[in-house]
Amino acid sequence: MTYESSTKPKSARQRSGLNSGLDVLEGVAAHSEPLSMTEIATAIGMAKSSVSQLLATLQERALVRRLPDQRYVIGIRAWEIGCRAGPVGFGRLALPHMAQLSRDISEGVALGVLEFDHTVCIQLVDSPNVLRVHACIGDHTPAHCVSTGLAMLATLPDAEVEQIFPEELERLTPLTIGTRRELVEELARVRERGYAIVRGGWRADVGGVAVALCGHDGTAVAALNVALPLTRMTDAWMERSLPLIHGTARAIEREFGARDQSVPRAEPRYWNRRALPLDRPTRA
Repeated sequence: MTYESSTKPKSARQRSGLNSGLDVLEGVAAHSEPLSMTEIATAIGMAKSSVSQLLATLQERALVRRLPDQRYVIGIRAWEIGCRAGPVGFGRLALPHMAQLSRDISEGVALGVLEFDHTVCIQLVDSPNVLRVHACIGDHTPAHCVSTGLAMLATLPDAEVEQIFPEELERLTPLTIGTRRELVEELARVRERGYAIVRGGWRADVGGVAVALCGHDGTAVAALNVALPLTRMTDAWMERSLPLIHGTARAIEREFGARDQSVPRAEPRYWNRRALPLDRPTRA
């Protein structure tokens, strides 16, 4: 079983009341702070009158909650539905392995899945360090900017990647991969070395390493990621931590395969044990 996204760009969706309601729900969920009705309407490009009606329906179903100051947050029913999603169960299974890895390398560990051209964090173990990378479960990040996304995209054929991404890509920093061609070239390097690495492509002072967790066909189910300040991402850290990250990924694959026979344990098709020594890409 792989988690395949059915998400389409907003412009490609059919117009319907259901889609409009889901746009409102996703607009609320995309922000960590409560939003007013006007802020929601502005964020999703919808008339305030329509947003007001949709919010009333969502509130009635407990999918959003209105605060005393008339701002909105995600409701308990949305949380209950989200907890039933397949990737969430996978995150629970992976958590003990992630916690052990975090103790072994003294850094935070995250698990992400691919959702069209973004990654979604589904499980997280915070770093024990005061200086750390701050992230939250549910965070959406452009897949081409982070090692989690690159690790999962590397298990896809280039033709599929080219269908997902436009020619010009969003740049979050000067080191972000900026074109589809650069992305395809970097994915080839990921397949060769057996892991994805990003230095300053998401945030200028943050680096990350990720390994895909693959199903029976070699397609990524998720990716195991360690993100840390670049000041701690030294050659010595990489050489010590990479085998531990790979070992944890394989342990999660084995356990998930034992629990779910539709995902027998398999080596990812780009896995290359000879590529373990530190490799420094020129971008990302």
